[in-house]
Amino acid sequence: MKVSQILLIAAAIVATASCSAQAQHSHKPGTAAHGHKAAGETHAHQSPHGGVVRTAGAYHLELVQQAGEVHVYLLDANEATMAPTATTGTVMLLTTAGKTSTVALTPVGDHLVAQVPAGITVRTAIVSLKAKGKSLSARFEKLDAAAKTGKAVSAAYQCPMQCEGSASDKPGACPKCGMALVKK
Repeated sequence: MKVSQILLIAAAIVATASCSAQAQHSHKPGTAAHGHKAAGETHAHQSPHGGVVRTAGAYHLELVQQAGEVHVYLLDANEATMAPTATTGTVMLLTTAGKTSTVALTPVGDHLVAQVPAGITVRTAIVSLKAKGKSLSARFEKLDAAAKTGKAVSAAYQCPMQCEGSASDKPGACPKCGMALVKK
């Protein structure tokens, strides 16, 4: 890796970490609507797909780990899934062994997917997207701890029409066709 690339990665990590310290976010009635100052803010609400939700500007990003893959969902201010139309991005993976790799995110149905290189355990993921004319980023940490404790999502509900991207860990409606999700 070139020195310029290492410096760029270090600058991105520092910028993301400093923004996280300024988190201001509230969904409580009577409080100010989103004070979206913090990219990557820890999110206190349940996620629509069972992953981890972070604030990214006026949007939210949800990261879901699955076997050999990282799934990223773009969510609106109300945490509803948005189609990744014309969305591009990457995810920088920091491993438990201290290695770094950057993987492209590919649109698949209602979300984006990155293939995790074989044989690595992801500790931190930094997602960078270009969506809706805006640059968005969020940092997801302690992912290796979640994997060890079994917090990885196993979808228990799916659309009866088998729509792509309909799998969920809780009941609800299919984001594609609107039908009620059924237990597997």
